[in-house]
Amino acid sequence: MGYHDATFDPTGAGRASGYRDAAAAARLRRRDYGRAAFATAIDDGLMPDEVRGILAGRRIVDAFPVRRGESPPAYAGRAVAEMMVAYLAHEAA
Repeated sequence: MGYHDATFDPTGAGRASGYRDAAAAARLRRRDYGRAAFATAIDDGLMPDEVRGILAGRRIVDAFPVRRGESPPAYAGRAVAEMMVAYLAHEAA
């Protein structure tokens, strides 16, 4: 193959679609973690508006990052504990 013989695939098939698939899968995993944490926060007694106040416009997974290898239930428990600390610190101030 010569220097100018390379072809471009405008359909995005091949390796580029693999990157898109991986990015979509990562977004879905982040969404699963966020949903698990939100549901756990509500189950543990926080009101939805209190959760939104703690997050201050951020997503749960951005405010409380997921640790490598952490399962959604483990993340939810840890994130809610950190939310409670943030909530109590805000109330005390």
